[in-house]
Amino acid sequence: MKRTLIGIIGDYKENKHTHLALDACVEHCTRHFERIVFEWLPTNRLFTVIPNAYDGYWIAPGSPYYNDEAVYKMIRWLRENDHVVLGTCGGFQYMLVEYARNVLGIADAGHQESEPDAKALIIGKLECSLKGAREEVVIADRDSWLYRVLQVDRFDAGYNCAYGLNQTYQKKLDKHPFVFTAFSPGGHARAFELKGHRFFKGTLFQPPLTSTPEIPNPLIMDFIRVCKNQ
Repeated sequence: MKRTLIGIIGDYKENKHTHLALDACVEHCTRHFERIVFEWLPTNRLFTVIPNAYDGYWIAPGSPYYNDEAVYKMIRWLRENDHVVLGTCGGFQYMLVEYARNVLGIADAGHQESEPDAKALIIGKLECSLKGAREEVVIADRDSWLYRVLQVDRFDAGYNCAYGLNQTYQKKLDKHPFVFTAFSPGGHARAFELKGHRFFKGTLFQPPLTSTPEIPNPLIMDFIRVCKNQ
């Protein structure tokens, strides 16, 4: 049986609780599969990675990364070459900036945390921080990955972020094939997917924060299935 190798793009920190939660979630999920291996890929060594060596990629929380530009370049390559990519929290944010820059042509698109002087701050500081917060997420697209996996219109999600999509750019980004699929009760984007792509999806919320040994997070379980079965 072929081994499935999934790369986690991020700069692992042993004292970062969201990274510990991600590792725990991986453990919860992989016990239900055979020959699944996750490997952390530090951003300052991404230039050594052979993209086709991995069956899928998870862009992890923890931004700004040690090498932001390497992350943006990797996201672009994976998107343009139809690789399986999931971004959560910081991954969601960087995937939005990359798409704005390289598809929508917003050359000066940036992230307020790492590029506060950028003219087009696609990602900005949230009015109400979601550090350590939980929030109800509303699925707006019943044809979405979220709905297909969860089979609910609303669900409870865990966060640990102070930054999110700048509302000024939400309508500019939300155009087929790039679609926001879930929102906060107040209408702020919380998840997206690129229609027609094999798997290019992101969530501002962090699925590992609601994963348990008894009930592994279903979104991460499905992400593994996609990586395994492609």
